[in-house]
Amino acid sequence: MSFRLNSRFLTHNHRFIIYCLLLLLLIQPILFLTYLSLNSTSLFITETCHTNKIDTNNILDHSYSSIIEQRLNSVINYDTLNILQYNPRILCWIPTTYERLDRALVVHETWAKRCDRTIFILGGQRVEKPLNRTIYPFSIAYIGGEKLEKYNQLSEKVLRSLLYLYKRYINDYDWFLKADDDTYVIIENLRHFLRRKLSNTTGYYGFIAKIRDRSYPSGGAGYVLSQSTLLKLGSQILNKPEKRKLCRDNEAEDINLAYCLARINIFVTNTRDHNQLETFHPMTFEEHFLGKFSRWIETNSQFDQKQGEKCCSNFTISFHGMSPRDMKLFHFLLYNIQIARI
Repeated sequence: MSFRLNSRFLTHNHRFIIYCLLLLLLIQPILFLTYLSLNSTSLFITETCHTNKIDTNNILDHSYSSIIEQRLNSVINYDTLNILQYNPRILCWIPTTYERLDRALVVHETWAKRCDRTIFILGGQRVEKPLNRTIYPFSIAYIGGEKLEKYNQLSEKVLRSLLYLYKRYINDYDWFLKADDDTYVIIENLRHFLRRKLSNTTGYYGFIAKIRDRSYPSGGAGYVLSQSTLLKLGSQILNKPEKRKLCRDNEAEDINLAYCLARINIFVTNTRDHNQLETFHPMTFEEHFLGKFSRWIETNSQFDQKQGEKCCSNFTISFHGMSPRDMKLFHFLLYNIQIARI
C-alpha cells in the first residue's frame, strides 16, 4: 500500500513547512563544508604560528614548504587578524670586537632593544678585568679564542656563533637575525615580513648578492635564519667537526654561509616587496637614495638597484655602513618625530 500526498489536501501552511524542510536538506551539506573549511584554516594558522618547539622527526620537507607557504599566503580575510596578532620571536646576534664596543653600545641603545633577545658576540674568553656593566649593560657571549677577533677569521666566528645559538637557544626563538655593529634594523618591519613566513620550514632571507656559482645574503645588510634552518645546520654540520670543514670555502662570512647551507639544500630567498623594492640594504640610506652605488653592489647585486623613491620599500628592514652618529639620528627620526593630523 502506498501513500501519496495530494496537493488538494495541503493547506498553505503545510506547503510552507514542506518547502522549509526541503531547503534545509539542500543547504545542510553546504553549511557543513563551510564549517570544516573555516576550522581547518584556523587550525592551520594556529598550529604553524604558535609552534614553540621543533620536533626533529616532524620537520617538513623543503620541497613541501613552498606549497604550505602558498596556502598561508592565500588565507582569506577572516584569518588576517590571526596573522597580524602573531609576533614571531626574534633573537638578534651581532658580532663585534673589543675595539668596537662603543658601536655595540649604540646598537644596544637604539634598535636592538626591540628584539626579543640580543646577544653581542666577542672572540676569546672572558677578560680578567670584567667589562664595566654600567657602561656596557648588554648581553655578551664569548666565542672561541682571541684569534677570532681578526677580520679574516670572521667566517669561523660566524659558524661558532651559530653553533652557540643552536646549543642554547634553538627551542626558544622562531628566527635568528645576524646583523653587524654598523647595521640599523627596523625590527617592527622585520616582524611584519616574518609574519607570513614559516619558522618550522627551512629558509633564510636577506639582500641577495651573487658570485659565479652562488647566490648569497649580504652579511652587512643582515640576514635572518628560520628556527628549522638553524636546527638542520647545527645538527647536520656545525655539531660534526668532520663536516664543518666542508663550509670553509671562502673568507667572506656571507658567501661561506651560503656554501655551507647549500650542502644541506637550503638557499637564500629574496626579500623584495610586492612592488619589487628592496627591504634589506647593504649600504646607507643616503647612498641608496642618491644612487651612490659602490662597484661591489653594481657588480654583485642580484637585481638592478634603483635610486630616489624607488630605492627602498615602504617596509624597509635594514641599512648598513652607518656611523654611530647617523644611527642615533635615524633612530630619533623613526621613533620620535610624528606627523600631526590636520
